[in-house]
Amino acid sequence: MFKGHPKGLYVLFFTEMWERFGFYTMLAIFVLYLQENFKWDAATVTNIYGIFLAAVYFTPILGGWIADNLLGYGKTITLGAITMGIGYALMAIPTVSEVQLYAALGVVALGNGLFKANISVLVGNLYAHKDGSLKDAGYNIFYMGINIGAFYAPIAATNIKQFFIDNFGTTLAQGYNAGFAIAAFGMLVSIIIFLVYRKYYKDADYQSKNEKKDEKDLVLTKEQEKLRIVALMTIFAIVIFFWMAFHQNGAALTLFARDYITPMVGKFTYLLFDVLALHGILAILLGGATALNKGTTQKIRGIGGFFAAVGVIIVIIKINSLPELNAIAPEQFAYFNPMFIVLMTPLIVSYFRFLNRRGKEPSSPAKIGIGMLLTALSFMIMMIAAMGLPGVYSLENVSSAITVSPFWLISTYFVVTIGELHLSPMGLSFVSKTAPPRMKGLMMGFWFGATAVGNYLSGFIGRFYQNWEVWQFFLLLVITSLIAALLVRISLNKLKRATQ
Repeated sequence: MFKGHPKGLYVLFFTEMWERFGFYTMLAIFVLYLQENFKWDAATVTNIYGIFLAAVYFTPILGGWIADNLLGYGKTITLGAITMGIGYALMAIPTVSEVQLYAALGVVALGNGLFKANISVLVGNLYAHKDGSLKDAGYNIFYMGINIGAFYAPIAATNIKQFFIDNFGTTLAQGYNAGFAIAAFGMLVSIIIFLVYRKYYKDADYQSKNEKKDEKDLVLTKEQEKLRIVALMTIFAIVIFFWMAFHQNGAALTLFARDYITPMVGKFTYLLFDVLALHGILAILLGGATALNKGTTQKIRGIGGFFAAVGVIIVIIKINSLPELNAIAPEQFAYFNPMFIVLMTPLIVSYFRFLNRRGKEPSSPAKIGIGMLLTALSFMIMMIAAMGLPGVYSLENVSSAITVSPFWLISTYFVVTIGELHLSPMGLSFVSKTAPPRMKGLMMGFWFGATAVGNYLSGFIGRFYQNWEVWQFFLLLVITSLIAALLVRISLNKLKRATQ
């Protein structure tokens, strides 16, 4: 999986990992903080959530243009990281002022715009244009780094919140403020890694308008540029539907976890929510897979076996020490998506490599279509789970008397994660391979701009979650995802021709 990739990929991997740790630490507690601190209802907080995410992912269009035409990618990324850190620090200051809240959110969004698209461009610039399949795998690895950060984020947010409440007597809202301070710390680590290890990616930090690299940048005619831009805009329009559905993980799915999921679970189920036990399970799965992999050296297999054995010991200890019933918090569900990314990325990369060797690997647009089908399937699971549950409008700010197993929500996260792996890293790779060299940052910015529209719509449709039957809301997401998959199928041949 890691063979043949440039060293610069791993610098960008850890830079993005810590940046995403900060971002998702904030996001894991964001809507809960708004409701607790400002006492706003679900419709209000989900709308603010959608507007904020739209700003976070729309500003990369500006950031990409600035990097393409003014500052270059490295300087723009550094400026963005510093700006985001300041925004998180503002969020960490307790306040009842809406002006301070909105100012902090604006600073975070601006910093993200300068950072987000341009680090993705640097990843693509590490590879020659002939290395199409290797670049796909590189983006998968990079994406895994994103989700390692996202995996630890809700764990950090939950534990720092509880630590401050238990040891300093803070309110719940102030506990959330402490979580935002941890997000600022994550940005500090990200900046240090990016600056200290610059030598490993500096060859990728160039502007095509000033420096030509034939092995990395194709020379295109005006007509070819036009066809490629049309292909990219088509994909951008289609993936809006994915992000509208996917980012219910921070809105409707978080609120569903709070209101409809059984709050007390048995010890075996709680293993998935306990930080130490979960690491034990991950050690068993990843270590065991390494130990059984005949393609690695005996030393590596031995190390894998050791970690698997340690994982077994941890799980046994936790089973014997946990009480029969354990409470789970709604924000804890946020780390299932990144956990599944980490577990499934090696399998997905290996599967695509297997198909590639046989000449049967789907094109990047085809992978995106498959991702949309899997997204529809994931929300079909939620639709079934929600059958018979009372609507949010009838709860009157208390949890439902009728609850369902957490495994419904965990299963949804698993399936939508497989869909995400077919869509998001492949989308980044498609933009890198297709964008005209002189506008790499701008086109990568438009990818995130499409994400912005989807993120805004994720909050906009939150009003339906509050006013409809719950199953009807998830049916809406099934239908929109299927429509997007159909649009990919209709456009597939044109998308392929544009990149040939």
